[in-house]
Amino acid sequence: MERIARLTLINSLTGFKSGNLIGTQNQNGVTNLAIFSSAVHLGSEPPLIGIVTRPIVPDGKTSRHTYDNIKNTGFFTLNHINLAMIEKAHQTSASYPDGISEFEAVGLTPQYLGLKNVPYVLESSIKMGLEYVEEYVIKANQTIMIIGKVLELILPENCLDERGNVDLNLAQTVAVSGLDTYHSTQKVLRLPYARAKKD
Repeated sequence: MERIARLTLINSLTGFKSGNLIGTQNQNGVTNLAIFSSAVHLGSEPPLIGIVTRPIVPDGKTSRHTYDNIKNTGFFTLNHINLAMIEKAHQTSASYPDGISEFEAVGLTPQYLGLKNVPYVLESSIKMGLEYVEEYVIKANQTIMIIGKVLELILPENCLDERGNVDLNLAQTVAVSGLDTYHSTQKVLRLPYARAKKD
């Protein structure tokens, strides 16, 4: 297959993925914003989330702002993409040069809350502040899984029920498939905790 078509196909195989913007800031105060669809729940106690970054290319030209900022500061934010911000969020996948903030370039607003010097996305309804814990290099392709511990959670009160379920529909959180396709979601069914049936 042609390279881009093959990339799109392989990225689509796992179905719907979460769409998030990762916010970071470098040591000079320049903010960075990047779209990720690789966030995965790794555990609840402590609350851990993993993200996968592209390989680090040691060519002296390719920079990975998100990775570098997380490693240098130890913190990052994870911000759900919602219906109102899809196009701006998608534009953060463009390659902007050093010193240019994607927030400013795409028209999204940095928001500073509890975590010092780590920008959230004001326009996002559900957002988390995380602390870097550790990382693992995937030997097969040199991608890097970064593991972060959730320190802070911001979401609308009406999106959380008494059992701890987050209503992603009310938050208008979108899902991603492939490299460039976005989906609205609708809850189909909530089932009780499954237990083995006895005779």
